[in-house]
Amino acid sequence: MVSLISALVLFLVLGTIFFRARFSFKLAPWQAMTAGTAIVLALGQISPGDALASIDWSTMVFLYATFVLSGILQESGYLAHLGYKFMRHFYHPFLVILSFSFCAGFASAFILNDTVAIIGVPLCISMAKKSGVPVAPLLVALALGVTIGGIPSPIGSPHNYIIATKGNVVSPFFEFSKYLLVPTILSLVVLAGILWVMFPDLRRLRRITSDYWKREKDYDAARRGFQTVILLSALRLASGFLPGIPNFALYLIPVAGAAVAVLLSGSPRKAFATEWETLGFFAAMFMLMAAVWQSGFFQQFLPPASSLSEPTVVIFSSLILSQFLSNVPLVIIYLNAFSGNMPLVSLMWLVAGSTLAGGLTIIGAASNIIIMQAAEKSGEKFPMKDFTIAGVASVAVSLMLIWAWIVLIS
Repeated sequence: MVSLISALVLFLVLGTIFFRARFSFKLAPWQAMTAGTAIVLALGQISPGDALASIDWSTMVFLYATFVLSGILQESGYLAHLGYKFMRHFYHPFLVILSFSFCAGFASAFILNDTVAIIGVPLCISMAKKSGVPVAPLLVALALGVTIGGIPSPIGSPHNYIIATKGNVVSPFFEFSKYLLVPTILSLVVLAGILWVMFPDLRRLRRITSDYWKREKDYDAARRGFQTVILLSALRLASGFLPGIPNFALYLIPVAGAAVAVLLSGSPRKAFATEWETLGFFAAMFMLMAAVWQSGFFQQFLPPASSLSEPTVVIFSSLILSQFLSNVPLVIIYLNAFSGNMPLVSLMWLVAGSTLAGGLTIIGAASNIIIMQAAEKSGEKFPMKDFTIAGVASVAVSLMLIWAWIVLIS
């Protein structure tokens, strides 16, 4: 028998998170999600055993290690320096904005885009001041760059990781790259073109210089940690087409990177400097989503699996529903509907749709909110109207490029 209780609790939790800024009291997302989980447990919508069994511990370890490494990278200034070393070679204003988009995209493919967003906002403000241009187009470039850049990586976002692991993708880096890397690169070029047309002020952008970055504490530790992530990602990619390379678990990539960074920093305490509240949010979310799935609420609205895996259905459902459910709950529902046996091409469309959903609205990705809040704290206004126009255009072109590429290689 279908129960509405768990679904109502889920919608109440999501609504509370989206509109919490209007409350007279402070409420963190993890508190709202934990309260929702406590309600469904108290009402017997899911047993404590089933709730604990629903937690995806590999995802939790992946997130924990990624947060540890991201914290060290953020404090060290290494990613900012890495971006400088790449961008300093470009003089023409268009190439400057193009290289900036590529830097944001590249970093978000290996480190969660939330971290790239935090690091990128000060760089946007500095670039704008030194070039005498508004910061708004650079903020849009950062927001859309981190969203698009995370598409072809199974470790670029929590929902990509869940799709790669729970979708039973045997060679995640190889398959993600095969289907999504080329159109992602082209999409970043198109993004730079859209921004170039929309914002004439970008024609006054100056070449980035060495004073854009500052070498902070634990720089070498952060560098070695990030290099470890790149090396292991390359090995995992090669395992898809070279014999003799083991298909080690994806969560070991950030675990190794974080371990190297912590050890070289000489401060074991950094292993505990992670985002515990976010980890609590995800643990509670897994339990709440399990209760919702057990209730049978969403199953009554799902079409047959044959229709659910159609590209158009996957794309539009992930683009639209991600705005309301958020992309991680959406991905969990989709994978549950197929019991982990979703066709590979459909999985790639799910990756594309659930990721690009962040380019349609400001609430489509947490990184958008982070960029907006960081900009406002610095006295800058995030251009939501311009973001939406550029986002819709770039998402539309990206989807066409992905469709054309998948058709070509298939």
